[in-house]
Amino acid sequence: MIMDKRLNFKLKKNRLTQAISWAMLSAGLAICTQSYAANQTIISNMAIGEYTEEGSTVVQTSRSNLVQTTILPVYSMQLTANNTKNVATAQTVYLPHTLTNNGNFADQYTLTSANVSGDGYDLTGLVIYLDANRDGLPDSTTPITAYALEAGQSVGLILSGTVPSTATAGQVARLTLSANASNGGNSISNTDALTVTNQSALEFRKKFSVIETTTNGIVTIRIDYRNYGAVATGAVVLTDILSTDLDYLAGSENWNGTAVNPATGANDPTGIDYSVTADVLTATISSIPADSSGYIEFRATVVRSTAGNIENVINISADHDNSGTTANISDQSNTASVRVNPIYGVEINASSSTASHSSADNILTAAGVSQGGVINFNNYVWNTGNTTDRYNLTIANNTFPVGSVVEFYRADGVTPLLDSNGDGIPDTGSIAPNQHLAIVVKVRLPSDYAVSASETYSISPQAQSINQSAVVDTVEDRSNLNAITSTQLVDLYNSPETTNNGTGNGSVSNAGNAWKTLTTTSSSTDAGASVVFPLTVKHTGTPTEYLLSADADQNFAQANLPAGVNAVRFYQSADASCTTLGAEIGKTRYLNDGESQTVCAVVEIDATAASGTVPIYFRASSTSTASSDGTSNVGFDSIHNAITIQNVESVAQIEFMPDLSGQVAPLGTIVYSHLLINHADSALDSTHNFTISNSNSAFKADLYLDSNGNGQFDSADTVIDSIADLPGGVLAANSEVRLFVRVENTATNNLAQTNTTTVNLVDASDVVIDQVVDLTTVNNQQLILTKLQGLDADCNGAVDDEYTSNTLPIGKSADGSGQCVQYRVTLTNQSATALNSAFNFRDQTPAYTVLSHAVTCASCTGVTAPAIGQSGNVTGSLANVASGQSYEFSFGVRYVGQ
Repeated sequence: MIMDKRLNFKLKKNRLTQAISWAMLSAGLAICTQSYAANQTIISNMAIGEYTEEGSTVVQTSRSNLVQTTILPVYSMQLTANNTKNVATAQTVYLPHTLTNNGNFADQYTLTSANVSGDGYDLTGLVIYLDANRDGLPDSTTPITAYALEAGQSVGLILSGTVPSTATAGQVARLTLSANASNGGNSISNTDALTVTNQSALEFRKKFSVIETTTNGIVTIRIDYRNYGAVATGAVVLTDILSTDLDYLAGSENWNGTAVNPATGANDPTGIDYSVTADVLTATISSIPADSSGYIEFRATVVRSTAGNIENVINISADHDNSGTTANISDQSNTASVRVNPIYGVEINASSSTASHSSADNILTAAGVSQGGVINFNNYVWNTGNTTDRYNLTIANNTFPVGSVVEFYRADGVTPLLDSNGDGIPDTGSIAPNQHLAIVVKVRLPSDYAVSASETYSISPQAQSINQSAVVDTVEDRSNLNAITSTQLVDLYNSPETTNNGTGNGSVSNAGNAWKTLTTTSSSTDAGASVVFPLTVKHTGTPTEYLLSADADQNFAQANLPAGVNAVRFYQSADASCTTLGAEIGKTRYLNDGESQTVCAVVEIDATAASGTVPIYFRASSTSTASSDGTSNVGFDSIHNAITIQNVESVAQIEFMPDLSGQVAPLGTIVYSHLLINHADSALDSTHNFTISNSNSAFKADLYLDSNGNGQFDSADTVIDSIADLPGGVLAANSEVRLFVRVENTATNNLAQTNTTTVNLVDASDVVIDQVVDLTTVNNQQLILTKLQGLDADCNGAVDDEYTSNTLPIGKSADGSGQCVQYRVTLTNQSATALNSAFNFRDQTPAYTVLSHAVTCASCTGVTAPAIGQSGNVTGSLANVASGQSYEFSFGVRYVGQ
């Protein structure tokens, strides 16, 4: 959605709630945000239901409550490997090790070394060095005692010491390298065994010429060897099985600077037999003299196409004592490593088969629509880099009429693309290299914007790499707004002004600006202020009445008051300027052909509204005289005005969420489940109260505490009015409570009416700290959608305890595999009439999870889901929903994050 075109009513919300408002939750969503507790990640999930009432083509949506899963930190590490070496007296040894953080959070490791008591001898001068370039030698002469690693990172370590000159042949020294994790209390050690020999004492090291490279880059590989012993070796065979990420490159191979031939059986210099077959190098050195060293060099081409590390070792078989009667010894070099650098790239276009940037693939034209229509553009975001990436989705250019609503969806056109990295911008989620994500860019044109001749508009969706912001691409989407030549029935304009009043049906804005702006002031020391807009409704044609409404934008299908506005009420006018108000009304009287009526729109301003100018749109609409196609007779008109508010208030560190919506039948009741979270490091005290308001007088609402903490509304839950009603009389620092809003419709026949219930949390000065807004629509059917979750630690498909709507902890099991969560979505028809049309469950595997157990829906005529082990949307369809019946839709997911 273009955020500067559609004001968010809940400006105090964090990114999670903004994302929910942004996407309108027209499908199941899964979003990830940082939680209020340190080192935790919260996965939030909500199910969505879609249906149409009998005789209607309008798609209704029903949202479940929010369920959250807390990803617990898992601290795990690996230290490799134990070394077994033959050494000579007075030799300084360098023993390679690798420390890896296998957990899902960063950790700090304390490093220690020690001689094992009770063995043959002790080394002197034990120290630990860093080997960041993985060449088997210390990077510097400075020892290290600690090192930090991010999740999934590794580092090379060197344990060094000197063999005393007093050691004798056959004696064995054992020494340990230990790593102790700061978090989780984990500790692990390697033990190296060094046997003193009076024969050869060999050391082998392997290294790449560079630490970092690119695909198709050429690297030189060097194998260094040395004999520290007093005896020459017999034959020493070196075998290097090159990684599949490397291709041997002939032409520069040498032994101690002398060229060798990689062909089998070719003439090599005396003392070596060198050959390469299928990227396996074999070099047989006939003898390594005592106290001597040498090297072998060759080149390879990097063929790895994706970013990451390439690791290789040398395997050695040596006749260490130059005797055919004893067995050869086996050894291995350090693990050498070179990294292919990440390259970030993106292409957004109109092709599902190629990442082309040609004009044919970079411009998409869709069929035109009339005012109020919706245009779907099918675009594709391609990862043209070599590493998995995510891409923020924004609009670089937009020529569509002011008030057009732009949204990003997945390929189904229903599931919104939300923010997955906490920056408040919708994104694609992870896309692997050379893969693409199909998206739908949906443009909803203003329902009250018309043109006299067909006009062409364009929009330029932009994809931007989250990892490298300079990587950006756009695609141009074009379409037409078709002209309407029908008779216009109504004109809504400002009065008693005679100019710049917005006369003429479809004359909504003044060149994109408000026709009229009124100014008001408000502060926390008073009860708020109000402004009055006198409006005239002029009718042409068959007698009718017009419903009156207000909104923050031109999308009147979504109840959305401007920021800082508590309510808008309409009154009869006692005079043309509304200096005296008559009775409160919700619609005009019946107007004959050519008649007009002046009404007074009273806009109530919140006492703590922030300073600024906000747009407000008024609308007069008739449902009785508009044609079925909305074109031959357009029975509505809108006008764009604005309010300048002069006030500044502070915002506390409180999160009250999420905003929800649902349906009730006449005289029905619905319960909305919310979380109140204190992010601050201090308690929220008892001076904070709750205030509740309903936009429609036919509704009443009450606030309850989940007193027994079971996450479900029941008889144990108590009505509350303030923080003082919570246990202990405060909301503790970094804690949360679940609150229920019970909304009841008190009218017997008010189908299609909507009500906005606003629950404000206010301080002692009546400053609004935060709020939740629940939208309730009266339909023939009262369909309630609830979602519960249960921990399934061993992933056997059965919950370990019970289903709940409360937050669950989840992580990894002892074997390192991710634990599972089972979801159960329940649809209940609480109304007296059946829904005789299809009801569709919509959900998806949340962030950092994959499907672990298939969808179960006994009454569904069909389900769709990704394969086990994959992520994606899950759906199910009911042919109809009987009165008083409940239906279950269940599936399981496994946590696969770090």
